[in-house]
Amino acid sequence: MKIGIDMGGSHVAIGIVNENGKIIEKFEKDIKTVGDQAKAEISTYIIEIISKIKENHNIEKIGIGSPGTPRDGVLTNLINLKIKEFDISSILMEHFDIPVLLKNDAKCAGLAEKTYGALKEYQDAVFLCLGTGIGASVFMNGKELKPIQNPGMEIGHMVIDKNGIKCNCGKTGCFETLCSVKRLKDKLIDEMNLSKEVSSKELLEILKWRAKEENIKKILEEYIDNLNIGLSNIIDIFAPQAICLGGGF
Repeated sequence: MKIGIDMGGSHVAIGIVNENGKIIEKFEKDIKTVGDQAKAEISTYIIEIISKIKENHNIEKIGIGSPGTPRDGVLTNLINLKIKEFDISSILMEHFDIPVLLKNDAKCAGLAEKTYGALKEYQDAVFLCLGTGIGASVFMNGKELKPIQNPGMEIGHMVIDKNGIKCNCGKTGCFETLCSVKRLKDKLIDEMNLSKEVSSKELLEILKWRAKEENIKKILEEYIDNLNIGLSNIIDIFAPQAICLGGGF
């Protein structure tokens, strides 16, 4: 068995994965802290869950998909969690003596779709992960595009509105400032005067009843328009056979 850990911009999900890539059990936790507090919260939770899993399973490897740029076992530039460096590999290997592999979360999700899922039949494809930010993975001739210097494919930070709002990356009007699911959820929650603690599942249920209200309809249509601009740019640049959209929402 292997353990897969998805570290999003505001949550951690941990799955037990068999040899066929199937998740047989899953654990999740929302992360409401940032900086050093977030590092402590994340580390404690992961160690607690893996310790429980090891009581019943022999674990060969731990794989972590994370936002930012993983380097030499260290997570770097987790912008939305306000973490510059996080040596999660050393922390986990100290506790469990199990190999730990790191990769950008959107790249992991893209590889999963290419290997097991929606992109399996396509040679040229783009995967977009719509979450707290927007991550991406690009495949050409069946292979993942991998720049030499950095992981790249930061499609979420292409500018689609130069007069838009400031992004956490420092630029203004990035794709993810308009089309991340977090941005959409925040706007809907504010417009409907809902609790900030409302879950994604609860919000979707509410939307089923209120999506045709003019103010809500306007937010959704604006989101779709901006998403179409981003998708159009991606199509012009990469000419993919398919684009796969993913993310928890």
